[in-house]
Amino acid sequence: MKKTIRTKPRVPMLLAVLLLTFTSTLAAQELPLLLQERYIMAHLGFQRQYATSYESPDDISLGYTIFNGEFPVIIHAEGPELSLYSGSPLFIPAFLSGGTTNQIGYLDAYRNYTPIALLSLGWRHDLLKTGNLANDGFFASWGWRAGILSGGLGYHFAHERPVGYLGASLDNVGISLSASPVNLKATLTYRTEKSWSISTSVELDEDGRASFGVGFGLSRKDYAAEAIFTDDWNLSVAHRGSMLNAPENTHSAFEWALGQPHFVAIETDIQLTSDGKFLLIHDPILLRYSHGFDMVRNLTSEELRSLDMGSWFSPDFAGAQVLDLAQLGEISNANPDVYWLLELKNLIWTREEATRFLKEIDEAFDHPEKIGFYTVTLEMMELMQSLTDRPVGIQLDTVKMMFYYSDHLMPLVKAEYRPLVRNADFFTLLSSKFDRQEQLIELSEELGIPVMLWNFHDVIAGYVPRDLRHYPLGMPKMLDGALFKE
Repeated sequence: MKKTIRTKPRVPMLLAVLLLTFTSTLAAQELPLLLQERYIMAHLGFQRQYATSYESPDDISLGYTIFNGEFPVIIHAEGPELSLYSGSPLFIPAFLSGGTTNQIGYLDAYRNYTPIALLSLGWRHDLLKTGNLANDGFFASWGWRAGILSGGLGYHFAHERPVGYLGASLDNVGISLSASPVNLKATLTYRTEKSWSISTSVELDEDGRASFGVGFGLSRKDYAAEAIFTDDWNLSVAHRGSMLNAPENTHSAFEWALGQPHFVAIETDIQLTSDGKFLLIHDPILLRYSHGFDMVRNLTSEELRSLDMGSWFSPDFAGAQVLDLAQLGEISNANPDVYWLLELKNLIWTREEATRFLKEIDEAFDHPEKIGFYTVTLEMMELMQSLTDRPVGIQLDTVKMMFYYSDHLMPLVKAEYRPLVRNADFFTLLSSKFDRQEQLIELSEELGIPVMLWNFHDVIAGYVPRDLRHYPLGMPKMLDGALFKE
C-alpha cells in the first residue's frame, strides 16, 4: 500500500541568510571533502582564557561556515579559510583546490565503504589571516569512508604536527571531532526535515583557552543508496545494468539485471564516437576503465570495441566489450517485457545525428515502445522532443546543469528545479538529494512527472505521481508515444 502524501506548511524563502562564523576554525581544514555534510552556517562564538573560568568572555566574534554544493565547484570558507575545489571525480578520481588551501589529490567518489577515500598533498598560506602570502607549510592528508562514518589523518611538515578527523552523518544529526597536539574541537549539528539547522561547537587549545560557538543555517547530508527505498520511492531501475556485480553497461551487467525480479526497467548510456557510431559507455574519458585519458568522442567505434572493458572491474570479466545499439537491440528483443531508459551523454547532437540515432533504434529494436530517453542538457532534451514522442527526461546533476542552481538552499529547491524540468517527461537527481524528498514529491505531483534518484549502486529509485501510477514507469508517452513525430 502506498503512503499518503502529507503536505506540510512551506518554509518561507529567506534570500539573505548566513553571514559570519566563529573565529576558531576546523583543525582538519585539509579534509573537508570527507565531510558527508553540506552546510551554510552563521555562527556566534566567544572565547575564554581558561576552560574553567566563569568570568566574562575574553573575545566575542561572528563569522560564517560554508561548504556547499558538489563538483565541479565547491566553496569551503570558514574564518580565515577560503578555498575553491574543482574537478570531475566521476570521470577522473582527482581534484584540485586553490586559495588558503592549495592541494592536488585523489578522491574516490563512487564507494561508500573504502579505506582510501582521499589522498592529497598541498600547502597553506595565511593571506586572509595575516595579510601576506607567508607559507603556512606543506601537508599530506589521507581519509577513509565507511557508510555514515568518515575519518582521516593529516600531517603538517612545517609544524611537525599531525591532525585527525572523525565524523558521523545521520539523518538529522551530524557529529565531527578533530584533534591535534595543540587543539581539540567537537561540533554537533541538528537539522530539521526542511534542512534548517543549528550547531554547537567547543574547542580547547594547548594554552587552556576554550572557544564555544552556536550557529544557525542550512545543512544536508549525503545519503547512502539503501536509504532511498520507501513505500513512495519504489520504482526500481537497474543502473547501467549493474555497477556492483559486473562491469557497467556490458552484456554481463544486463544479464545480472534481467535476473532480478524487482527491476521494471534497465538504464544505460549512449555516446557518439568519432566515426558517428552510437556505443554504450558512460564516462567520456577512459581513465576509470584503465585506458588512459583518451576521450570517447575522439576514438572510432572499432578502437573502442577493441578495448578490454571488464578487467578494470575484475579479472573475471576480462575481455568484455563495449556494446553497440544492434547488440542492445538483441538483448531487448530477447526480453520484450523489459523497459529501457537510454541516457544520451553527449551535450548536443546535430539534428541529423539525432534522427539517425532514432532510425537505428527503429531498426534494431522489435519493441521501440519500450524505450525512453533522457539527456544531460536542456538543448539536447529539446532536440529529442522535436523528433520523437517517446518520453524524454533531463538529468540535473551534470557539469553543465549544476551551474543553473545553488544545490544547497533547501527552501529554494522547487523554485530552482521547476523551470528546468517543467517540459521534461521525468527528471533525475543524485540520491544525496533524498533529504529533499518531500519537496521533490510535491514538485513531481505539481508537474505530473516522475522523479528518479541515482547513485553509484545498482538501483535508480523513482517516485511516480499518484495519478500516473497506472502508466509504465509513470510516463503516458511510454505507453503510446511514437518513435518518430508525424
